[in-house]
Amino acid sequence: MKDGIVCPFYGKSDDICDVGCGYISPHDVNMIIKFCSCRYRECMKYLELSERFPHEILTPVKC
Repeated sequence: MKDGIVCPFYGKSDDICDVGCGYISPHDVNMIIKFCSCRYRECMKYLELSERFPHEILTPVKC
């Protein structure tokens, strides 16, 4: 992670985005590497969730 910022939905809860919560499958690892760290604005799940949740939740998380 170049800038130390990850997706604001990462690891929040299984109800929001299950990536980073509980069991991490090989698919989840691939998604974390590709999108959760620094390219999350290109992730289809992020785009879907950003339309449904209030702006306050969308504050990027710094590592």
